[in-house]
Amino acid sequence: MQIAKIKMSKEKLKQIRQAKHLEYGSFDANMNNIGRAWSSLLGLNKDLPGHVVANMYVIAKLIRTQGGFKQDTYDDAANYLYQAELMQKETEEPEVEPDEEDLALARRREVIDRVEANRKAATKAIYNVK
Repeated sequence: MQIAKIKMSKEKLKQIRQAKHLEYGSFDANMNNIGRAWSSLLGLNKDLPGHVVANMYVIAKLIRTQGGFKQDTYDDAANYLYQAELMQKETEEPEVEPDEEDLALARRREVIDRVEANRKAATKAIYNVK
């Protein structure tokens, strides 16, 4: 039963990604363009990578969850995180790969840790918590 639910969830997220692609175009190109624009606005010396932009959107979605449950918010966050992982993997694939499963778990852990740290920072900024 749980496996069927996971497969349905993955298929639903895939359908959302396909619909968004048709509506907005390439996710990677959009995230990279946003990264360039934000970097320019912030006066940074180098562009924010697209996967960082996607992770920032994940944080925004997580902050929205404080206003109450909405499935769409969690679906969007899951898709942003998935796309960020793919983008970062393409640009930072290690030369010598450990076991695929171990590598995938390590990447997810890093992303989760980064998202959590950014969520905490955003929460502090929003609510002026010390």
